[in-house]
Amino acid sequence: MENLLKLAMIRRELKLTDSEPIWLFMSQVDHARVSGEIVAQWKEPFTPDVVEAIAHHDDGWAEWEAAPKLNPEIGAPYSFLEMPISDALVVWDGSIAAARAYGPLAGWIVAGHFYNLLADSDRANEPAAVAWLTAKRKVRTAWLDEWARNEKPQSLDYAKRSQQMLLTADLFSLWLCCDCPVEESTTSILKDSAMKLRTDALMKQFHFGSPECTIRESLTNHRVEGLSWLVPVEPLPCRVSPLPLTINAKAAPVSRYKSWQELQAASWSFELIWSLIPEV
Repeated sequence: MENLLKLAMIRRELKLTDSEPIWLFMSQVDHARVSGEIVAQWKEPFTPDVVEAIAHHDDGWAEWEAAPKLNPEIGAPYSFLEMPISDALVVWDGSIAAARAYGPLAGWIVAGHFYNLLADSDRANEPAAVAWLTAKRKVRTAWLDEWARNEKPQSLDYAKRSQQMLLTADLFSLWLCCDCPVEESTTSILKDSAMKLRTDALMKQFHFGSPECTIRESLTNHRVEGLSWLVPVEPLPCRVSPLPLTINAKAAPVSRYKSWQELQAASWSFELIWSLIPEV
């Protein structure tokens, strides 16, 4: 199986109108926040600790994203398909610690999320991975026991549904960021990766109609500064419609940059807006 450990900034290349191609850079932290907003409005209600855990399950990336490393092959920050495992494990630990602050179940599901990604990857038998997985098995067992003692009315089935909800919301948000088409010729940045196969398999429970994309250009410099979509979904899994979701991203011309500072100087703010609606 292809490696699933390469998680970092979301980088998407787009060719819009007649302009030169641009890169969009979306924060993993913001992508997770969108996941949490989806769960907060999910038709099956989840407790606040689960919603907060999902909304903050990538908080460990905040420090890395403040000064991201560039992939020297292309001169742009590593995307989540390129991140080295050594960096990923450190950041995952930070994300798990952030989630644990919301309670033992919150820590359990976020640790389980990354545990499953690593265990299902082709790096699972490497010494660092084996040690990390062993440590997380022990701490997850302790956290689940703590939660079960304190939440007697709750069943273990709820814990399992919460774990699955994190994966569903994460992949739902990932589809919006990576795959939501701008035009018919738009291709997925996930391509044939294992993450693409996982996303496609899970998202089969939903049917996405043809999203209507609006490109917003600046009137002063004729530069594209935002994209907004109406995304028909059947069945719509949320209690409200339309459900607006927003990410404030960065855009920059596709080029081989020498440093993050050089890329920042060439970049501008870029707003992404999705409105989930029922399919007619």
